[in-house]
Amino acid sequence: MKPNDFDELAGRIDGVAQALLRISAELEIARLMDGPRLAAAWRQARPEHLALDQQLQASRHVLHQMADSLDAAREFRSPAP
Repeated sequence: MKPNDFDELAGRIDGVAQALLRISAELEIARLMDGPRLAAAWRQARPEHLALDQQLQASRHVLHQMADSLDAAREFRSPAP
């Protein structure tokens, strides 16, 4: 794979992840989805003890990043006490 191919693939994956995060946030705002539950499910989808190869480790890392991003967006939207 050439560096340009890798960059394009990474960009496409990031675009899909951003779209999924935005859809998830909108559904959570509309109270049609439980955001904390979804974030927890993403974190549990790839347990560390089963992420045995580089691909599964990368998948686990991205799922945790997405869960963290969804949680951070929720905290940002929450009114200050």
